[in-house]
Amino acid sequence: MSHNSSRVFLAIRYFVGLFGLTLTRTSPKLTSYRIHSGKGRHDESRPLPAGMAEVLDDRHPDLVELRTRYSSLDSPFKPGSFWRRSRRLRDLNLAYFRGDNAYVWQLRQLGDNARLKFFLFARYVSALDTHKLLERTSEDGAFGCWSFDFHALPTSSRDLLDSINEMYFLDRHWGLLSRMDFTVVDIGAGYGRLAHRMVESVPDLKRYLCVDAIPESTFLSEQYLRYRAVDHKATVLRLDEVADRLAAERPDLAVNIHSFSEMPAAVIEAWIALLARSGVPALMIVPNEGDQLLSLEDDYVRLDFGPVLERHGYVLAAREPTITDPDVRELVGVGDWFMLYRRATP
Repeated sequence: MSHNSSRVFLAIRYFVGLFGLTLTRTSPKLTSYRIHSGKGRHDESRPLPAGMAEVLDDRHPDLVELRTRYSSLDSPFKPGSFWRRSRRLRDLNLAYFRGDNAYVWQLRQLGDNARLKFFLFARYVSALDTHKLLERTSEDGAFGCWSFDFHALPTSSRDLLDSINEMYFLDRHWGLLSRMDFTVVDIGAGYGRLAHRMVESVPDLKRYLCVDAIPESTFLSEQYLRYRAVDHKATVLRLDEVADRLAAERPDLAVNIHSFSEMPAAVIEAWIALLARSGVPALMIVPNEGDQLLSLEDDYVRLDFGPVLERHGYVLAAREPTITDPDVRELVGVGDWFMLYRRATP
């Protein structure tokens, strides 16, 4: 897209922002975009766990130290403008980090009739659950998470249902639930949602490494995984520790869920090159725009980062909609795709 087209898009984005909305590009075409609420909400019906209000404070010394540490790094993994504190992170209440916010769009993506759509999605996931993962992990609505109760289905949230669904995709195409003594690295792990679920659900998991270039994410995942008592297997890495730790651990699988789509191509290249150097043989990606692999440059140009994967030997091995039932997919209104890449032997 030309610089003139980028300026037009930025002008339109600024205008809709005056009304509390956000314009997000969905392809390289100027006319391809979606409009959504610029700020989410959280569920305050459940009080914060005891002692957590004091910890989940924007002035907490650990968070302040992380911000200082990350800002001083000369790192190829530092994010682009999308996650600036002045923009993306204003859509985050630190204490209610599991609400509808920058990490998980629980409600605004679904629109009207959210409970009905959650019911359909919960039934879909329950039908997949041959290994009874929904009995190993559950939803309590803590930290502002929107959840829905049903008579014949478990209490459900996007956090829970997405995580179970992701694990079954990995089981179908990578044998997740039959593997033993394996390590996963999560690039752009957010607050540690999938780490929490996988440690509780997959007993033969050896280690789950959480990595994120946003200091708030590192801070929240450390606090959350400790709160969930899964930090004996789920380890949060500081950004300047990542390269050495991955070289030592040599993970068996990397996952990137709605994260590469929010990075410039140069940052994606740095992450993929690190995975290749560390000998990571498999990579699951969930893009933001269906099955399109589009970066997000600082001037809002979208670039295809598929060639980056090819250069480093990652070849598409499996792809499917996150909801394979076309009727459920249409009624719920979620058009995401799972994509699994395997690294060709050098």
